[in-house]
Amino acid sequence: MKKSLVILLAAFLAAATSFGQKSDISNAKSWTWLGIDYTHCYFITSMDFIDADDLLSKTKAWNNLVYTEREKYIEKALEGKNVTFSADMIKDMNMEIDMESRITNDESLYKHLDPTQAEQIVSNYKIPDDLSGVGLVFIAESYSKPEEAGAYYVTFIDLSTKKVLSTERMTGKAKGFGLRNYWAYTFYKVLQEIGKKYE
Repeated sequence: MKKSLVILLAAFLAAATSFGQKSDISNAKSWTWLGIDYTHCYFITSMDFIDADDLLSKTKAWNNLVYTEREKYIEKALEGKNVTFSADMIKDMNMEIDMESRITNDESLYKHLDPTQAEQIVSNYKIPDDLSGVGLVFIAESYSKPEEAGAYYVTFIDLSTKKVLSTERMTGKAKGFGLRNYWAYTFYKVLQEIGKKYE
């Protein structure tokens, strides 16, 4: 009986904490978009991701796309949210990726991260001192052609403390013509989901 009560209390506290964090995120006056972090992403398969140098340049193109087409990716997907941009940190990190080591035929790497690892990744971020409030980063886990999907840990951060407010694995189906647009559709769909979740 006591054990059951302890389990119920733990579940209640976890739910209350989750609700409070979601409320903090939803009620924030603005979010800061930090970008898409590809430093832990695997690209599956080598038949579909052939050119490592081109793929490295695509990480920059995908991040730029969110900004240059922000009406589609931010304003419409996250309707009603005031979103500012501070993506230079993530872009610089992405350019240091050894992309050859990230292209793989191991389909099990479609799922290789967990929430604890996502928090550890965030703890190593060098967030600019002038940022505060709620930050949003997509930690890309994998782009899998066999799954025709991109997987991300959608992570909200208290920028002042680097505390993770929420991290959740979300996936988006790939669609479109050309490497850039095909995979860009995955984070577009995830952004739409977030807009609905944090209305």
